[in-house]
This record gives sequence, C-alpha cells and structure tokens, in this order.
Amino acid sequence: MKITIRTRTLKTGSRSIYLDFYEKGKRWNEYLNLFLVPDDAPDARRLNEAAMAKANEIKSKRMLGIDEDETEADNNNSKQLPKRIFADWLDSHIEGIRRNPSYSPATYCNYRSCVNIIKEYLKHRRKPRFLMSKIDKKFIVGLLDFLKNTYKNTKSPDNPKELSFHTLHLHQSTLVRMLNAAVKEGVMDRNPFYSLGRHERIAKQQSEREYLTKEELLALIEAPTTNETTKRAFLFCCFTGLRYSDVSVLTWRNIKQVNGGLVVSIQAMQKTGKQITIPLNQSALKWLPDRNGCKPGEKVFDITCLSACDRCLKKMAAAAGIEKNVSFHTSRHAFAVLALAAGGDIYTVGKLLGHTSISSTQVYADVVMETKIEAVNRFTNYFSGQIVVKS
Repeated sequence: MKITIRTRTLKTGSRSIYLDFYEKGKRWNEYLNLFLVPDDAPDARRLNEAAMAKANEIKSKRMLGIDEDETEADNNNSKQLPKRIFADWLDSHIEGIRRNPSYSPATYCNYRSCVNIIKEYLKHRRKPRFLMSKIDKKFIVGLLDFLKNTYKNTKSPDNPKELSFHTLHLHQSTLVRMLNAAVKEGVMDRNPFYSLGRHERIAKQQSEREYLTKEELLALIEAPTTNETTKRAFLFCCFTGLRYSDVSVLTWRNIKQVNGGLVVSIQAMQKTGKQITIPLNQSALKWLPDRNGCKPGEKVFDITCLSACDRCLKKMAAAAGIEKNVSFHTSRHAFAVLALAAGGDIYTVGKLLGHTSISSTQVYADVVMETKIEAVNRFTNYFSGQIVVKS
C-alpha cells in the first residue's frame, strides 16, 4: 500500500492535510483535521512544522495498520468496555453457534463465511488485531464497500467472482446480528450499523424465482430419471410446498389422518421453526411411497444430499426440454404459483408455505398477475381486427 501526505487549499487560505491511500488500483483519502496556515501568519513556521510532524506520525501508524493509539481509550465509554480483539471474538461467537443445536449446519456455514470475509477485510486494512471498541460507522462503511467492490469469491481460484446481490445482503444481515450479539455481551456499547443511511446499506434485491408451469410440470413427470426416490420427493414437494430441509427428514409420524383426510404435520420447520399442517390432495398422494410396514420414526423419502438431488433434477429437466435452472427449491416456487393460479387466496397459500410475512407470498402473486396479464393480451391480440362494433 502506498500512502502519501497531501494538502488541499481552503477558502481561508489555509491548507487541509490529508492522507492519500493507493492499493491495487483503488484510492481513498483520510482527512486528519490538521492544517497548514499561510506563511505570513504569526508563528507560521512553528505551527506548520508541528502539523506536518503530527501528519507524519499518523502516516507511520497507518503504514503499520494502526488506526489510532490502541493503548489509549478515545472516550470515557471506551474505557469501560473490555479490550476485545474483533477477530478473536468472532471466532468464539461462531464456535458458540456451531455448538448450539438450535442453529442448522447451513446457518453455521453462513456465519463462518461472513467471518472469513471480515478477516480478509482486516488483513486488507492491515489491522488483524483491530479492537471491537474501535468499530464505528466508518469501519462498517469500509467493510461493506470491501464486500461490494474488492472481495472476490475464491471457491473457484481460476475464476474468482464478485458476490451476488443476494449474498451481499446475506452477509450484511449476518454482520448486523453478530454486532447485536456483541452489544448484548457488553463488549460494544452500540451497533454502529444503525447509524448508516439507507443509501450506505446494501439494499435487498428482488430475486427472480424459477418456477414450473403446469405444462413443464407435466413434462417433468414424464421425464426419465436416474433416481426415482429423488423424483418422487421433488414432485411431492411440488404439491405440498415443502422445502428440501423438511422433506429430507420427514417421517411417517408426520403423515397423519384427520377428518378431512391425510395431512403433513410438522411441529417445527427446519428454517423458521414454525408449526405447519398441509392437506394432501390426490396429486400429492400419488407421489407418496407405500409405507410397507415402516415404523413411525422411519423416513418417508430416503433421499441423498441436496447437491446430488439438484444434479439429478437438472438431468430430468434437460430430458424434458425445460431450459430453466431447475433445483429442488423450484418445487416450492411451483407449488406457490400453481396454488395461486388455481384460485387460492394469498393468505391461505402463505400459511401453507409457512411464511412469516405476507410480503414473502406477494412475490408469487405478482408472478401470477403477470401471467394473467399476458393471457389477456394474447386473447386481445387473437381477436384484434376480427370484431367489428356496429353503431
């Protein structure tokens, strides 16, 4: 990293001193609240020499990766906070998440990935032992900028890629939750993220959700497969809206007989922890395997890992002539769209999906409305010029 002391002339005739940082094609400035007075000002030489000496002192600290003198507290509140190194606290925090059975392995992986990126940022700023008491709005803005403009996903070393909008927002949410936990533990006095303006935060992007039309679903039913169990589980989810995380652990105990027929009853969904009951219609029952004397605790679908299921489904989609990016989660989207298209109200469909907010279901309702508009337009175009209105 190259750091240069520069000045900028003010309207008063004085010059403001700032540091110009440059590294790997990226440049940023830090104003030091130090000034050079005009040469004809009283005692100008002594004042300017003192200002430049202070600027060089700060420059030397920045070269060593020190933001400020970390042996001294900035204010009375900082003196009351324990001196915790951010990277060390992050390690202990996610270890607690790993040991907590209420967190899924996927959640732990998300936290682990976020922590790794934060450590990359600390390394980028040459501050691996940065104190938590020093985390402020400037630090958070810099971290988010690093996420958006500098960090590259290194899962494929030969082809590093920028993080997607969804992943950026996920890491931002994880960061906020961790800082909130730090405040509760008393190692931070407040979460500086909340001082950011809306334009400074990473906005949540509305993602496009792949779903299957009725015709595509019928084509997929007829498609050959290398794994019949995966196919049956996927199609069962197309008519129930279950996630992979729930259907993969579904047992015969969850299939219950009620007055209206068979239902899937789950006490706590894997993702949300919400209780849910889904009636099984004839389409869903068709893909439910025979029980054959299985005990209540045995799994309904003995399916493989999610990645293996997705590979199987992509082959099925290709065989069916479906060009969409079909994954196991597509079944959930298909259920939502088809249920709404069939006349289901948004509130009921949201309850069947286990949504905690109606806004989550609204995404599918918007898709259905677009489809209806297209159908009306095709209807209009078909009769265009063929209908004559007599006066």
